[in-house]
Amino acid sequence: MSVPADAPKASGATQPEWVRPKKTVEDPVLKVYNSLTRNKDEFIPTKGRQVDWYNCGPTVYDSSHMGHARNYLTQDIVRRILRDYFGYDVNFVMNITDIDDKIILRARESYLLTQNITSNPALTPQLLSSTQEAFTRFLNLKLIKSLPSPVEAPSSPNATSFDHFETILTRDKSDATWAKSARDKDEKFGLYLTSLSKARDAYRIAEQRLETAEVGGDGVRDLVEGASDVLGPYLGDTLGDTISDPISVSRQLASHWEAKFFEDMGRLHILAPDTITRVSEYVPEIVSFVQRIVDNGFAYEGGGSVWFDVAKFEGAEGNGFRHEYAKLQPGSKGNKKLLDEGEGALTGSQGKKQAADFALWKAKSKPGEPAWPSPWGEGRPGWHIECSVMASEVLGSGMDIHSGGVDLMFPHHDNELAQAEAYHGCRQWVNYFLHTGHLHIEGLKMSKSLKNFITIEEALREYSARQLRLAFMLQTWSAKLDFKKDLIIDTKSKEETFDNFFTNVRARINDAASIGVNTDGKHHYDELEKGLEADLHNAQYDFRAALCDSFNTPAALQVLLDLIAKVNIYLSTRGREYNIAPVVNIAQWITRMLKMFGLGEGGPVSDASAIGWGKEGDEGAAAGDFESKLDPYLRAISSFRDEIRRLAIASSSPSEILALCDRFRDNDLVNLGVQLDDGQGADGGALYKLVDPSILIRAREEKAQAAADKAAKKAANAAATEAKRIANLEKGKASPGEMFRPPNVAEGVYTAWDEQGLPTRDGEGKELSKGAQKKCAKEWKIQEKAHEAYLAWLKERGQ
Repeated sequence: MSVPADAPKASGATQPEWVRPKKTVEDPVLKVYNSLTRNKDEFIPTKGRQVDWYNCGPTVYDSSHMGHARNYLTQDIVRRILRDYFGYDVNFVMNITDIDDKIILRARESYLLTQNITSNPALTPQLLSSTQEAFTRFLNLKLIKSLPSPVEAPSSPNATSFDHFETILTRDKSDATWAKSARDKDEKFGLYLTSLSKARDAYRIAEQRLETAEVGGDGVRDLVEGASDVLGPYLGDTLGDTISDPISVSRQLASHWEAKFFEDMGRLHILAPDTITRVSEYVPEIVSFVQRIVDNGFAYEGGGSVWFDVAKFEGAEGNGFRHEYAKLQPGSKGNKKLLDEGEGALTGSQGKKQAADFALWKAKSKPGEPAWPSPWGEGRPGWHIECSVMASEVLGSGMDIHSGGVDLMFPHHDNELAQAEAYHGCRQWVNYFLHTGHLHIEGLKMSKSLKNFITIEEALREYSARQLRLAFMLQTWSAKLDFKKDLIIDTKSKEETFDNFFTNVRARINDAASIGVNTDGKHHYDELEKGLEADLHNAQYDFRAALCDSFNTPAALQVLLDLIAKVNIYLSTRGREYNIAPVVNIAQWITRMLKMFGLGEGGPVSDASAIGWGKEGDEGAAAGDFESKLDPYLRAISSFRDEIRRLAIASSSPSEILALCDRFRDNDLVNLGVQLDDGQGADGGALYKLVDPSILIRAREEKAQAAADKAAKKAANAAATEAKRIANLEKGKASPGEMFRPPNVAEGVYTAWDEQGLPTRDGEGKELSKGAQKKCAKEWKIQEKAHEAYLAWLKERGQ
């Protein structure tokens, strides 16, 4: 009889007491290096699983370079770890700075240079005169100011600024100490020389064309483009006010370079931001934001600009706290160079009360500059206020993460903090500040003047996006990264280790599948397999611990590489009787972790069955499907060759058949991207692997080169040995009876000899001592044997 589910329990019945499990291992806690505290702090988002993140984006006026790659690739890696490993919902906001002094200068110079080309159909004396004037101005404003000691201009009445430049150039080439001092004084000194040299050469060519009346064609373009570095600033200063729509001119330049920037980011496989903000689209909000800071008493108007009052802000009473200025880099407060750089090349100081105060709103200083209306007159936003406003508009009065390059720490990010906290009346606007470390090239700061400046486009011609990402992961995100040859060698070595591992595992999977289900009645899960599974679980813990340690990617990658080494040891130890299951588990986990970092292509991170990170541009699933279709064909070819090898080995003269098998393996199959490892299959035959043909061909060529080098070295050693033998034989050329007589010894060494040719008296006619006679006799015997060997050698040679 059944009992109803809702029937009352029998009187006195008790439920068993539940024993709460106890942790034997503590789970690592995610800690992040925070520039605000200069410490690794536990990561605690304010909205549960949601992470609000604002990232300082690019100022778009030129090509993206390796410094940008280091910054945005690194932040992409951290973002992926938070999203795809720790499971946070990351709300990633990035700005585009499209209103900036650099953009204004570059835009108007580019526009006016183009106008010069299009409005001048032919070379004219006036155009050459303007170029010479531009040259003189650039020489005085840039180069001469940078000289470590004056170089007098030629005193000739007909001397020009070109002659003065030649004198400086001669000094630079002839005086190494002076040249070094010039570059130490101004790192752009070499660039100034290059710019002036190009302008001089372009001027001289144009001058010759004008003299010979060759004024048409590309003459104007060649002059303007050749002298653009000196002509651009000159035109900007003298004709900038002729630009009728400076806002449009600036936007065109910024839009062009913004598109190029995102194109580069796409090629680096960097995730697109969830939200993009552009300064030009937030000017009304910026004006309102600045007005509130003024109303709160932390800013003042002066000279049509609005300045943040650092002295009033620092130490001001808040709601139970005091405001702090320069939280990130308090030691840089009085650094005039950094403060001036933060203001921009077009920003004056009119109306500023203290040197530390910075512009929230910049008054329009001259006609031809883009400007927007405000209560303080026409002008444009200050650089720092832009991020404070856009981040506040999208994320509200606070955020979890704010990131950018370490070079932005002061004054940009410190000023951002001050402005936002003055506006919101809060103590802490950002909870975690993540600053990416500097990038150096071969130990030096990347700089055009040092000729080590690399654009992302140039880098991607030499390295793959995966290699760049992997290289950056071999250094912690917040430390300086030195991009050098040793790093690239290490990166390619690790990439090859992963490639070889995935290729080997896929080959083993196919090999195991060909045998079918195990029928020997054994589980094949012994101590080695248990150990391998334990290695996986230990690696998973160590991997998590590494990422919890402020996203320590070098340590995390090493965990994966160590685990691969353990799998290789297992396969080597097991030989043909391996258990493929634990190997597959490990390969699939490593695949997921690499894809999580953004290192893999083809299929999502969640695809638990995938093995291998794929080839860049290929879909991993399609590649796997292709391999499965090829499997029966390749297996048939491999088996056919195995049978031929067995017959050859068993025959009395197998060499020709074996050579044919090897040629098929090393030439035909390699060219098709098939690698055969003899004797590695479960049935004792070859284990086939599908590999990029270029990799196999390169390996074959390297092997052939190594064999040729070995043979050459062997031949050289043999030749050296033979030469040494002949030299030793040549020593026996003299007969023992003549060895102590001239010319085999110098005249006067000995004066008397016995019948065997042994000396009896020295050069002074004195009788040799018994010791000397004994020594000579010993040498005589040695020479006797050497002479016999020499005569035998001559006989062998028929002489």
